[in-house]
Amino acid sequence: MSPSLAETLKAAVARLEGHCPSPRAEAEELLGRLLDLARTEVYLRGEHPLAPEQAGTLERWIERRLAGEPIQYITGRAAFRGLDLAVTRDVLVPRPETEVLAGCVLEVLGSERQRWQAPRVLDLGTGSGAIALAIASECPWAVVTATDASPAALDVARGNAEALGLAARVRFTPGHWFDAVDADERFEAVISNPPYIADGEAEALPRDVRDHEPGGALFSGPTGLEALREIVDAAPRQLVAGGLLALEVAESRAHEVLAWLEGAQDWEGVSLHDDLTGRPRVLMARRQRGPAIAPAQWNEER
Repeated sequence: MSPSLAETLKAAVARLEGHCPSPRAEAEELLGRLLDLARTEVYLRGEHPLAPEQAGTLERWIERRLAGEPIQYITGRAAFRGLDLAVTRDVLVPRPETEVLAGCVLEVLGSERQRWQAPRVLDLGTGSGAIALAIASECPWAVVTATDASPAALDVARGNAEALGLAARVRFTPGHWFDAVDADERFEAVISNPPYIADGEAEALPRDVRDHEPGGALFSGPTGLEALREIVDAAPRQLVAGGLLALEVAESRAHEVLAWLEGAQDWEGVSLHDDLTGRPRVLMARRQRGPAIAPAQWNEER
């Protein structure tokens, strides 16, 4: 006789105990994704039997999790601000701190709606498309561009846009940071969750991150600041006057990056925002008005 869902869940929790930080939540996620059920439905259908082929798939999934593979890569799915996204090992697993970054940007877009009636939003290094698609979904008046240097990552992001019915709302372009857009293009908001881990910090990362997530999206170089520096230096030329720059940063370097912008002639309104655990992780700044930075911006400065 096949075990019930309740029995299967109990056994899965026991298998994962001591091997992951939240064994019950992860067991619920695995079983829910396997059966295409919400977590509450897993409990509501607790007496239903699990088919043998489903039991076999769950066993393979649990073995992969015990080996350290992130649960999102195992199931191929990840949640982000109410969106259900496909993820592969070509993209980072979307995280709660990145949800905070997207939320901060959405708050600004909402407050500026009278002035920015169709804000052009640029998501640099989009990965799975999480940020760009959250903006497109929650701010339907925005005009969103998403870039990535990885063709494989862009394929994942495009697939997510199509699955969510947002393909017509987001333009995807390949390239390294601002090389992916025209030099004269301007945006009301530039957002990025760039690599910000130093090369020498790999061993300090959790095993599931270090061994499974794409290194190109994690590691920035010897200091961990290289990608951030490149984006900060180039952003003023692509932003309109008063335009927003929003970046996810490492907690350990947040104040160092803040110091780059505070008092710099290109920036004003510089601030740090905490993630859900109270760590400074989101940096926001506005491009100063005048003097003109690039010819394409002359008219707006007059």
